[in-house]
Amino acid sequence: MSYGGTSMVTLMAGFGILMSIQTHRRLLA
Repeated sequence: MSYGGTSMVTLMAGFGILMSIQTHRRLLA
């Protein structure tokens, strides 16, 4: 696996977690 692919996967994972947190905050608020 290339460095570019790994960074893309990490970016997508981080983005998914961020969106999940934002959604939970909206539901809790």
